[in-house]
Amino acid sequence: MNLDPPGSTNRAFGKKANTQPTPGTRTDSGPTPLLWLTVLSLDAPVVAVLWQLLFARSFNTRLHPGIPILLGLVVWLVYVADRMLDALKAPPRGVEATRHTFYRRHLWAFLVPLFAGFGIAAWMSLTQLDAKTFRDGFIILLFVGVYLLVVHLISPGREWLPKEMLVGVLFALGTCFPVWERTTGNAAALAAPFLLFMTLCWMNCAAIEHEEWTRLRRCRFGLPHPWTVWMGRHFLLLSIAVAAVCLCLMVPGFEHPHWQLLAAESLSAVAFALIQYKRESLSIDRFRVLVDVALFTPLLFLPF
Repeated sequence: MNLDPPGSTNRAFGKKANTQPTPGTRTDSGPTPLLWLTVLSLDAPVVAVLWQLLFARSFNTRLHPGIPILLGLVVWLVYVADRMLDALKAPPRGVEATRHTFYRRHLWAFLVPLFAGFGIAAWMSLTQLDAKTFRDGFIILLFVGVYLLVVHLISPGREWLPKEMLVGVLFALGTCFPVWERTTGNAAALAAPFLLFMTLCWMNCAAIEHEEWTRLRRCRFGLPHPWTVWMGRHFLLLSIAVAAVCLCLMVPGFEHPHWQLLAAESLSAVAFALIQYKRESLSIDRFRVLVDVALFTPLLFLPF
């Protein structure tokens, strides 16, 4: 789900990418049906829409049907733009992740969908959103634009904050702010589920970046932020801790007003732990897509 920082795949170390994996590193030779979610940048939009719908139902909030659709479209546009900017730069030293190879080979095929998507998103923003939602969404999008500017054009040598944390915060804010605006009851009750969701998003990005640094780049270049390295090394314990916190908040059981939301977050954390436990048997590409699919848990609750 992460927006890829420059250290991960886009530093110029030569004119031609080395497509042979280094010893001990396994990548998939091509996209499988599950990996299409990643190479087409569909995983993050699905995560955002599913969680927005579950947050809205859990807090008895009615959203205009265009809001989840617009959220999914905007998230897709941001991720496609980020990867296209990566593809415009020289390929990295070492093995390149499947999603980056795919965008590098099919860069121009994304131009028409990208511009069409921008046009549709602009029209929907002007016709489907109220003034407050438009204003707050525009502010969040400005922060996303600043993030992309810093990552792709400025690329500071020293990171004061981990990019993975910034992505997790912006992703969670963009997903939840329409629900927060329309919550008629105690808006503070949304704080704990929101913070847990934000933590899961941050963990998702950190796990992917750490895995690619250790297994794909063999710890040789593109050193992540120290917080990201720490989270990657303790990902199993962190996942168990988040699941435990969710379960503690669910002590009242099914009488808890937001039990489905907490249950979905707990299941995502448990899925993280299982994926980390089995990581050695997974290719890097499968690890990445499974960590994203682990956030699809609202699907277990939305139909009921």
